[in-house]
Amino acid sequence: MAAEPGPPDALVAELIEELSRASDLGEACSIVLERAARQFHLQRAVFLVNTEAGLRGAVWGSDERTHDVLRALDEPDSPVLELIEHGGLHGGAPAVRSADSFPPLHFRSFVAFTFRDDAGRSIGAVLLEADAVDDAAVQFAHLTSRLGPLLSRLARLESLAARGKQSSRQMDLLTTIVNAMPDPVLLTDIGNDIVLSNRRAEQLFTTQPDDSDGRRRAVQINNLLFSSLLTQTAMASQHSDGRELNLVDAQDGSDLLFEVLSVPVENIGGQPGVISVLRDITDLRHVVGELEVQFNRSRVAEHDARLERDRLNVILENVSDPILVTDQSTNIVLMNPEADRLFVVDDEQTRDRNARQQIQANDMRFTTLISNFMLHPEHRHMERISIVDPETGREFPVEVGSSKIMNARGELTAIVSVIHDLTDSEDNERLARELQQLNDQLEERIRHATLELEERNRRLEWQSFELQKASRLKSEFLANMSHELRTPINVILGYTSLIRERIYGALTDQQDEALTKTYTTSQHLLELINDILDLSKIEAGKMPLHVEPVFVAEVIAEVSEAVQSMLHGSNLTFESDVSKELPTIRTDRTKLKQVLLNLLSNAIKFTQDGAVRIKAAPLESRRGVQIVVADTGIGIKPEDLGAIFEDFRQIDQSHTREYGGTGLGLSITKKLLTLLEGEVVVESTYGSGTCFTIDLPSLDERKEGRRTSAGAVAKSGS
Repeated sequence: MAAEPGPPDALVAELIEELSRASDLGEACSIVLERAARQFHLQRAVFLVNTEAGLRGAVWGSDERTHDVLRALDEPDSPVLELIEHGGLHGGAPAVRSADSFPPLHFRSFVAFTFRDDAGRSIGAVLLEADAVDDAAVQFAHLTSRLGPLLSRLARLESLAARGKQSSRQMDLLTTIVNAMPDPVLLTDIGNDIVLSNRRAEQLFTTQPDDSDGRRRAVQINNLLFSSLLTQTAMASQHSDGRELNLVDAQDGSDLLFEVLSVPVENIGGQPGVISVLRDITDLRHVVGELEVQFNRSRVAEHDARLERDRLNVILENVSDPILVTDQSTNIVLMNPEADRLFVVDDEQTRDRNARQQIQANDMRFTTLISNFMLHPEHRHMERISIVDPETGREFPVEVGSSKIMNARGELTAIVSVIHDLTDSEDNERLARELQQLNDQLEERIRHATLELEERNRRLEWQSFELQKASRLKSEFLANMSHELRTPINVILGYTSLIRERIYGALTDQQDEALTKTYTTSQHLLELINDILDLSKIEAGKMPLHVEPVFVAEVIAEVSEAVQSMLHGSNLTFESDVSKELPTIRTDRTKLKQVLLNLLSNAIKFTQDGAVRIKAAPLESRRGVQIVVADTGIGIKPEDLGAIFEDFRQIDQSHTREYGGTGLGLSITKKLLTLLEGEVVVESTYGSGTCFTIDLPSLDERKEGRRTSAGAVAKSGS
């Protein structure tokens, strides 16, 4: 039997030339189908090529658009795809097929055949409306068999071009993200040469032809310092948890201090490399240095004041006359042993009624004298009174010399009184002169000591102000930095989700697995940043309250539904007991929901078997609700109960701890309850479970929209 003649070689040559000029695979399919339809007098036909992106092809003689036909035939269970994948009937030769098996074509009956690439793989099919296999179908099948390898190459070229565009878009996106970072980011090779860098790194480590000599020297110094640090890091270990690096600002020549975080890369162009992120800590180091200077100064001032106090005590103890120092309220704050004998009741005198009464009388007379002196404008006063010696019961006259100690603002700070015994009149004048001299010396020393103490107090006040300022700046820095970090992470999550949904093209299983891990890790990082941002807002006093009427039962129902996904695959049962008499209260719905989610997620995380329960009932003492979250988990040791509400605190602080997390959940919960004027009490038995009890009142309408101060929240959380 003679072989059936194929299509003319001239037709094949013309088609090959036209296909070489086609802009894409769809145009190439249209060229082949149109020439074949005119050459073989076809009525209606469909020409299809299966590619990685789906079916491509052309339609002839149909009123339906090519796009609509291809979309209908490209369904997962489409018989066309099965026809192409299995190579068709009779090895791909033309064969009559039932119109019922291809409903989207609306053919009465048709002939179908497939064509292959140069490797023998079936890559496409042709569907001709016909009742039998005629010469036109055979000729068209021969034509497609000769054009199959060329169409396969066009399909591969189009797929490679699409992948190239997608890779270029992803590279542009990653470059934009890295360049938007305020910190320098560098990629270096095994010789410490910079391979890639963002804009901030280029400002420090690269030069331009028109740069000044000063900038070139600064950049050269920076490269030498950075290369030296990388060498030291490589000699010390495989990675760095943070090393400090001094660089020069290439713009103004100022010193910069960076913390360098380096991570080794497995392979870059066939060679190992290192990715380094430089975090600018120049301002932070300046603040720490100033605080250390002020702290050292305060320590020196405290030491000097202690020495002066010791010298005064030695003087007072070695003076034979009683000396007393009183404050603005006539309270005796300091006295020497002689004064202590006359004005203080010791243990033996407590049982002696007469001695006790005599000492009390001495104290009353002296207090009256000091009170009268404080009412007069003079700074020094001499007055005689009679006091009793409690040891002998002898009453004797004394002269009390009192002097006022004033501060720099002219305010009274203390009164120094020296009591002179006038029993021996012959020594009266001599003792008076000595006492006056001593009084002047004491007054001067106390004045100097007072001035030094005032100066120290001013320094301490300034230091306290600076510490509060530093704390506020820290909270604002965390809030701003968390926001700056959250923005690129949201972008990463968004584009990762788009790529996983095949918006930019098909993915392999390995690519999809890597993107899934990237998406999950980014979500976890975003949750950590959101916790830090909430904590920073609370500490900075920027957490607003949105008070509204809230039906607590609805909130508990929403939270209970939200945690159901956490219970899948576990041995836990979830129980909810909400009283029907639960009132509607005025509070912040969002913050209450966050508090309950934190407590329930903690209970589920630390409970392996048993149950997690939530119970709500009205408060008995005032308008509000009481919510109890209990579990049968691992429990908390008694010595750890006091630390569970601390920031970044976990009971197990080891690197191999079983349970993950940042340690911010309970801290934020406690601070949010403080904002809502609520209270939380925890009871736990180690190994048996934990119970958190929340008393939440209904807030007054005037509290709506307010912001609490960071100091109030910090105090309540301490």
